[in-house]
Amino acid sequence: MSIPREEPLPQTELDVDVEKRLSSSLPSDAEMEGIARQNELGPKLKRAHFFSPLDPAVAEAVNKDAETVEYTPEEDYKVKRKIDNVVLPLVICSYICEQVFVRSRAFFVAKSKFGVKLISLTERTCKKFGNAHVITAFNENFGITDNQKWTLALSIFYVGYCLLEMPANVLQRRIGANRFFFLSLTFWGLASLSFVYAKGYGALLALRVLLGIGEAGYYAGMIYYLSFWYKRHELAMRVSLCMTGTYPGAIGGLLAFGLVRAKTSLLDGWQFLYLIEAIPTLIMASMILFFLPPFPFFATFLTPRERAIAQARLNRDHKPQSHGGMNGWQGFKAVVTDIHAWMFMTIYASFNVGVATISYFLPTIIAGLGFTAINAQGLTVAPYIVGWFMVVFQAWHSDKTRDRGWHIMLSCFISFVGYLILATAVQKSVGAAYFALFLVIGGLYSLFPLVMSWAANTFAPTSKRGVGTAFIVSISNCVSIASPQIYFDPQDSYRKGHAIAAGCVFLSMLIAFLLHMRLSKLNKRNAQRLDLMTEDEKVSLGQVTEISDSDPRYVFMT
Repeated sequence: MSIPREEPLPQTELDVDVEKRLSSSLPSDAEMEGIARQNELGPKLKRAHFFSPLDPAVAEAVNKDAETVEYTPEEDYKVKRKIDNVVLPLVICSYICEQVFVRSRAFFVAKSKFGVKLISLTERTCKKFGNAHVITAFNENFGITDNQKWTLALSIFYVGYCLLEMPANVLQRRIGANRFFFLSLTFWGLASLSFVYAKGYGALLALRVLLGIGEAGYYAGMIYYLSFWYKRHELAMRVSLCMTGTYPGAIGGLLAFGLVRAKTSLLDGWQFLYLIEAIPTLIMASMILFFLPPFPFFATFLTPRERAIAQARLNRDHKPQSHGGMNGWQGFKAVVTDIHAWMFMTIYASFNVGVATISYFLPTIIAGLGFTAINAQGLTVAPYIVGWFMVVFQAWHSDKTRDRGWHIMLSCFISFVGYLILATAVQKSVGAAYFALFLVIGGLYSLFPLVMSWAANTFAPTSKRGVGTAFIVSISNCVSIASPQIYFDPQDSYRKGHAIAAGCVFLSMLIAFLLHMRLSKLNKRNAQRLDLMTEDEKVSLGQVTEISDSDPRYVFMT
């Protein structure tokens, strides 16, 4: 006996409509893989010229894919490691080229027209400039006949640097990080080459201005750029690896130690110093242009799915936006009216007094302990090497514990103790004074990644973050113009200068404590506000692309 087959019931229009709705509400395989929107993109638009903005359609497609992509912790780790292996080496190498170029040290006692002088000029912008200054041939070539001309040459650098710091950040956001950093590195490399052949005091001033223009926006821009690749609790460690001045300081000292001694019939040693360091800088500029992705959604070393995962990692943490939002003027107004920006600026400016002074006078201090000028060069390397380990450890532990404030206070305290030892024991014990230099270098340089990553974690939306980090660096570095003047007492082994630097570092520690307490209080208050809100009130906050730091849903890192 056969069982008759049942015919399927005919579908009504209502059944068809329900089926369509259900199928449309479920993500497709392509959406779950994070490639659907990117597959819909047409041919890649060609940029009209070098300064043309990036295509916002690409960013929008990747962000849409990031909303639906599903990935495992293993894939998250794999994408992060690919970023570490491609982006970090390029950033680190570019920073080393910049800092070795501006931080090379060669310390000599030279009898110039205005007396015997042992100088260690180590401003962030042209450390090698100070090294060369103590060589008589350099002074004669550029017409430096007195300290007044020397001081003007130092200070004029900050004209372009401070004025263009924030506009440079706006330019980076428009054309992309790779093109912006290419311009910066090219400026430095060409300026270095120009020093080799330039003559006269006017040429010296012009090249100093160009150096300031070239560096404007670089440091803050790198912090801003890295915030597009890493979560908030991953940032400090990466910044410490990419942008600490400790290993460039050590490398630069060793490099200058050898280069300045070179001499040919055409070039003196100080010219070799500029020439040799210009070559890798220009090479690095080309590598940055062609291999550094401007943003994650333009990263060709990632597959479309990996680009969506990279963006999803960030969107589920702090949603950085490369397009739209505040313009430069709106971001500036938001920053200058934010008390947090001024507190960060005070922290940075105060400890930067210590950085500038210890950098300027490190070999002078060591020579004052009884070492020769030549030995003083070698003895500057060890504090930077040991300091590097402290920089990395502090940043790693800060990310692990997701704390910024207490780590900054600890670094301030360590350098504060170092300065106290220098102020009280520099004339009594060579060992204690030299040990204090390790504390000062380690404490001060570990503050750079901690403070700047904390600032980047505090400002939102992204457009405000970019202007905010540039504001802090720009205003704070103006202090560097006057910082060396606190070391006015060489007859007393700079004890008064050490005491003033200790006071500045203590101020940084105090402001960091107040900021930590303030942000903790804001987090508690925001949590209480959200608890008291009804569902309708929460909905009224709106579904925004990126939560502002004034939104009660925003959680500050403390």
